[in-house]
Amino acid sequence: MRHKYRRILAVVFYLIVLLLVVFHQDTLAMYGMAVGMLLEAIMALLSKA
Repeated sequence: MRHKYRRILAVVFYLIVLLLVVFHQDTLAMYGMAVGMLLEAIMALLSKA
């Protein structure tokens, strides 16, 4: 069940990033994408351990 919440949170996060791009907030969107990719990598690393 925890994985489902994590996936929902990821979808909401990337929806916010998409809205930032639509409203021409490209710098904030890039920061958001970088943070999102870092968090995904950390979660993948922790799930393998």
